[in-house]
Amino acid sequence: MGEIEGQNMTRLIAIRKSCSRIWSHRNRIPLLFKLQGVAVLSALVVALGIANVGVHQGYQVVAFAVPAAEVISVPWDLEVAAFGSKVSQAFGVRRSTATEFAGWILEASRRQNMEPELIASLVLTESSFRKTVRSNVGAVGPAQIRPDYWGGFCGSSDLSDPAENIYCGAQVLSYLQERCGDVNCALQAYNVGIHSSRVQAARRYVAKVDHHRDQLRNFPL
Repeated sequence: MGEIEGQNMTRLIAIRKSCSRIWSHRNRIPLLFKLQGVAVLSALVVALGIANVGVHQGYQVVAFAVPAAEVISVPWDLEVAAFGSKVSQAFGVRRSTATEFAGWILEASRRQNMEPELIASLVLTESSFRKTVRSNVGAVGPAQIRPDYWGGFCGSSDLSDPAENIYCGAQVLSYLQERCGDVNCALQAYNVGIHSSRVQAARRYVAKVDHHRDQLRNFPL
Protein backbone atom coordinates (compact mmCIF):
# COMPACT_ATOMS: atom_id res chain seq x y z
CA MET A 1 0.00 0.00 0.00
CA GLY A 2 1.45 3.39 -1.00
CA GLU A 3 1.99 6.26 1.39
CA ILE A 4 -0.88 8.37 -0.01
CA GLU A 5 -3.28 5.43 -0.02
CA GLY A 6 -2.37 4.62 3.58
CA GLN A 7 -3.06 8.19 4.65
CA ASN A 8 -6.42 8.16 2.92
CA MET A 9 -7.41 4.88 4.57
CA THR A 10 -6.48 6.31 7.97
CA ARG A 11 -8.67 9.35 7.29
CA LEU A 12 -11.58 7.15 6.17
CA ILE A 13 -11.37 5.13 9.39
CA ALA A 14 -11.29 8.33 11.47
CA ILE A 15 -14.33 9.73 9.64
CA ARG A 16 -16.27 6.49 10.15
CA LYS A 17 -15.49 6.59 13.86
CA SER A 18 -16.67 10.22 14.01
CA CYS A 19 -19.89 9.24 12.24
CA SER A 20 -20.47 6.47 14.80
CA ARG A 21 -19.96 8.89 17.69
CA ILE A 22 -22.29 11.48 16.18
CA TRP A 23 -24.95 8.83 15.49
CA SER A 24 -24.82 7.65 19.09
CA HIS A 25 -25.66 11.20 20.23
CA ARG A 26 -28.12 11.95 17.42
CA ASN A 27 -31.04 12.68 19.75
CA ARG A 28 -29.16 15.58 21.33
CA ILE A 29 -28.30 17.37 18.07
CA PRO A 30 -30.70 19.89 16.44
CA LEU A 31 -32.10 18.81 13.08
CA LEU A 32 -30.32 21.58 11.11
CA PHE A 33 -26.93 20.56 12.53
CA LYS A 34 -27.70 16.90 11.76
CA LEU A 35 -28.37 17.67 8.13
CA GLN A 36 -25.28 19.90 7.77
CA GLY A 37 -23.09 17.32 9.51
CA VAL A 38 -24.30 14.49 7.29
CA ALA A 39 -23.67 16.57 4.16
CA VAL A 40 -20.13 17.51 5.18
CA LEU A 41 -19.16 13.99 6.29
CA SER A 42 -20.64 12.47 3.14
CA ALA A 43 -18.61 14.85 1.00
CA LEU A 44 -15.43 13.90 2.86
CA VAL A 45 -16.07 10.19 2.48
CA VAL A 46 -16.75 10.55 -1.26
CA ALA A 47 -13.66 12.72 -1.72
CA LEU A 48 -11.38 10.22 0.01
CA GLY A 49 -13.01 7.34 -1.84
CA ILE A 50 -12.25 9.02 -5.16
CA ALA A 51 -8.70 9.63 -3.98
CA ASN A 52 -8.23 5.92 -3.23
CA VAL A 53 -9.53 4.93 -6.67
CA GLY A 54 -7.16 7.41 -8.25
CA VAL A 55 -4.19 5.95 -6.38
CA HIS A 56 -5.06 2.38 -7.42
CA GLN A 57 -5.35 3.38 -11.09
CA GLY A 58 -2.18 5.43 -11.09
CA TYR A 59 -3.83 8.84 -11.49
CA GLN A 60 -2.59 11.98 -9.80
CA VAL A 61 -4.69 12.92 -6.76
CA VAL A 62 -5.72 16.56 -6.51
CA ALA A 63 -7.06 17.75 -3.15
CA PHE A 64 -10.08 20.03 -3.06
CA ALA A 65 -11.85 21.93 -0.31
CA VAL A 66 -15.29 20.97 0.96
CA PRO A 67 -17.50 24.09 0.90
CA ALA A 68 -18.48 25.40 4.33
CA ALA A 69 -22.11 25.63 5.39
CA GLU A 70 -23.59 28.96 4.36
CA VAL A 71 -24.26 31.44 7.18
CA ILE A 72 -27.38 33.46 6.51
CA SER A 73 -27.28 36.99 7.87
CA VAL A 74 -30.34 39.22 8.08
CA PRO A 75 -29.90 42.76 6.69
CA TRP A 76 -29.81 45.40 9.43
CA ASP A 77 -32.90 47.29 8.23
CA LEU A 78 -34.96 44.08 8.20
CA GLU A 79 -33.76 43.15 11.69
CA VAL A 80 -34.71 46.61 12.98
CA ALA A 81 -38.12 46.47 11.29
CA ALA A 82 -38.85 43.00 12.72
CA PHE A 83 -37.84 43.94 16.26
CA GLY A 84 -39.75 47.23 16.00
CA SER A 85 -42.88 45.37 14.96
CA LYS A 86 -42.48 42.99 17.88
CA VAL A 87 -42.05 45.85 20.37
CA SER A 88 -45.02 47.72 18.91
CA GLN A 89 -47.37 44.77 19.19
CA ALA A 90 -46.13 43.46 22.54
CA PHE A 91 -46.06 46.84 24.31
CA GLY A 92 -48.75 48.74 22.40
CA VAL A 93 -46.26 51.37 21.22
CA ARG A 94 -46.86 53.28 17.99
CA ARG A 95 -45.19 51.41 15.14
CA SER A 96 -43.07 54.34 13.94
CA THR A 97 -41.83 55.02 17.47
CA ALA A 98 -41.09 51.35 18.13
CA THR A 99 -39.11 51.01 14.89
CA GLU A 100 -37.09 54.15 15.64
CA PHE A 101 -36.24 52.89 19.13
CA ALA A 102 -35.55 49.38 17.81
CA GLY A 103 -32.42 50.54 15.97
CA TRP A 104 -31.00 52.18 19.08
CA ILE A 105 -31.88 49.22 21.30
CA LEU A 106 -30.35 46.64 18.94
CA GLU A 107 -27.19 48.71 18.59
CA ALA A 108 -26.94 49.04 22.40
CA SER A 109 -27.44 45.29 22.82
CA ARG A 110 -24.59 44.58 20.38
CA ARG A 111 -22.25 47.02 22.07
CA GLN A 112 -22.84 45.54 25.53
CA ASN A 113 -23.55 41.93 24.50
CA MET A 114 -26.92 42.20 26.20
CA GLU A 115 -30.36 40.86 25.34
CA PRO A 116 -32.34 43.49 23.38
CA GLU A 117 -35.56 42.40 25.10
CA LEU A 118 -34.01 43.39 28.43
CA ILE A 119 -33.03 46.87 27.19
CA ALA A 120 -36.42 47.43 25.58
CA SER A 121 -38.17 46.40 28.82
CA LEU A 122 -35.99 48.77 30.83
CA VAL A 123 -36.83 51.65 28.46
CA LEU A 124 -40.55 50.87 28.70
CA THR A 125 -40.37 50.78 32.51
CA GLU A 126 -38.31 53.96 32.78
CA SER A 127 -39.94 56.21 30.21
CA SER A 128 -42.63 54.40 28.19
CA PHE A 129 -40.53 55.14 25.08
CA ARG A 130 -40.62 58.92 25.59
CA LYS A 131 -37.55 60.81 24.36
CA THR A 132 -37.63 63.98 26.44
CA VAL A 133 -39.01 62.86 29.81
CA ARG A 134 -37.24 64.22 32.92
CA SER A 135 -37.61 63.02 36.53
CA ASN A 136 -37.68 65.15 39.67
CA VAL A 137 -34.10 64.04 40.50
CA GLY A 138 -32.74 65.12 37.11
CA ALA A 139 -32.73 61.80 35.24
CA VAL A 140 -33.36 62.35 31.52
CA GLY A 141 -34.33 60.51 28.37
CA PRO A 142 -35.63 57.05 27.50
CA ALA A 143 -33.30 55.21 29.91
CA GLN A 144 -33.60 57.91 32.62
CA ILE A 145 -29.90 58.66 33.01
CA ARG A 146 -28.58 61.31 35.40
CA PRO A 147 -26.03 63.31 33.39
CA ASP A 148 -24.27 64.60 36.50
CA TYR A 149 -23.68 61.03 37.70
CA TRP A 150 -23.24 58.89 34.57
CA GLY A 151 -22.38 61.35 31.80
CA GLY A 152 -18.63 61.09 32.36
CA PHE A 153 -18.79 57.32 32.77
CA CYS A 154 -20.50 56.89 29.40
CA GLY A 155 -18.30 59.46 27.70
CA SER A 156 -21.36 61.27 26.33
CA SER A 157 -21.80 65.03 26.37
CA ASP A 158 -25.42 64.94 25.20
CA LEU A 159 -27.60 62.49 27.07
CA SER A 160 -30.66 64.35 25.83
CA ASP A 161 -30.02 62.59 22.52
CA PRO A 162 -32.23 59.46 22.74
CA ALA A 163 -29.76 57.19 20.97
CA GLU A 164 -26.85 58.21 23.23
CA ASN A 165 -29.16 57.96 26.22
CA ILE A 166 -30.07 54.34 25.47
CA TYR A 167 -26.43 53.43 24.72
CA CYS A 168 -25.46 54.90 28.08
CA GLY A 169 -28.28 53.11 29.90
CA ALA A 170 -27.15 49.75 28.50
CA GLN A 171 -23.53 50.56 29.41
CA VAL A 172 -24.51 51.41 32.99
CA LEU A 173 -26.62 48.26 33.33
CA SER A 174 -23.76 46.13 31.98
CA TYR A 175 -21.35 47.73 34.48
CA LEU A 176 -23.74 47.12 37.37
CA GLN A 177 -24.19 43.51 36.28
CA GLU A 178 -20.42 43.01 36.38
CA ARG A 179 -20.33 44.43 39.90
CA CYS A 180 -23.40 42.54 41.16
CA GLY A 181 -22.96 39.27 39.32
CA ASP A 182 -26.54 38.92 38.06
CA VAL A 183 -29.20 40.85 36.15
CA ASN A 184 -31.71 41.23 38.99
CA CYS A 185 -29.14 42.82 41.27
CA ALA A 186 -28.06 45.10 38.42
CA LEU A 187 -31.66 46.21 37.82
CA GLN A 188 -32.16 46.94 41.50
CA ALA A 189 -28.99 49.04 41.55
CA TYR A 190 -30.05 50.80 38.34
CA ASN A 191 -33.32 51.80 39.97
CA VAL A 192 -32.36 52.78 43.53
CA GLY A 193 -28.55 52.65 43.67
CA ILE A 194 -26.08 50.01 44.78
CA HIS A 195 -26.18 50.73 48.52
CA SER A 196 -29.80 51.84 48.84
CA SER A 197 -32.03 50.46 51.59
CA ARG A 198 -35.17 50.79 49.44
CA VAL A 199 -35.37 47.04 48.93
CA GLN A 200 -39.11 46.75 48.36
CA ALA A 201 -39.16 49.49 45.73
CA ALA A 202 -36.25 47.83 43.94
CA ARG A 203 -38.02 44.46 43.96
CA ARG A 204 -41.16 45.96 42.47
CA TYR A 205 -39.05 47.57 39.77
CA VAL A 206 -37.33 44.27 38.90
CA ALA A 207 -40.68 42.45 38.81
CA LYS A 208 -42.03 45.05 36.37
CA VAL A 209 -39.01 44.80 34.05
CA ASP A 210 -39.13 41.00 34.20
CA HIS A 211 -42.83 41.02 33.30
CA HIS A 212 -42.22 43.23 30.27
CA ARG A 213 -39.23 41.15 29.18
CA ASP A 214 -41.19 37.89 29.38
CA GLN A 215 -44.03 39.53 27.47
CA LEU A 216 -41.65 40.59 24.69
CA ARG A 217 -39.74 37.28 24.62
CA ASN A 218 -42.93 35.27 24.21
CA PHE A 219 -44.40 37.48 21.53
CA PRO A 220 -43.89 35.86 18.10
CA LEU A 221 -42.14 37.73 15.29
